[in-house]
Amino acid sequence: MISGLFGMQEDVGEAEETRKEKDNFSQESGEAKWKAEKAKLRGDAALKRARYAAALSAYTQARGFDPNDPTLLSKRSLCFIQLGEAKHALIDARDCIALRPDWSKAWYREGAALHLLQRFEEAAISFYEGVKLEPENEELVHAFREAFEAARKFRQ
Repeated sequence: MISGLFGMQEDVGEAEETRKEKDNFSQESGEAKWKAEKAKLRGDAALKRARYAAALSAYTQARGFDPNDPTLLSKRSLCFIQLGEAKHALIDARDCIALRPDWSKAWYREGAALHLLQRFEEAAISFYEGVKLEPENEELVHAFREAFEAARKFRQ
């Protein structure tokens, strides 16, 4: 009977340790989310002022705290596009699509990066994926048509 109680105490001790680990993880996770949000707000402010390098830096920092936020990838992709870094923009856009394939903006970012790389047919396909998700989005429809026409002219 006594050995059974000691076994239970060990189980209770392990359960207490597990609870503390979960609490620490929750606190760390909450702190990371807070830091990510703070950096994201800095990035948003820089983006509004067309300070793309500063915005990129802030979004990159935010991504270090919250690597699974697709909006950070989308905004970084936009910054890379504005800075003429199409290959980096494409990587972020594709990572964004992997996290959120049902988001038309992710497809728009991929299309914009491909268009910048003059890969017009692929850009048209990406824009079309976005149009399928959000057919009323005039910007996507226009981008699709523009890429389609560029691809047609480029082939001639």
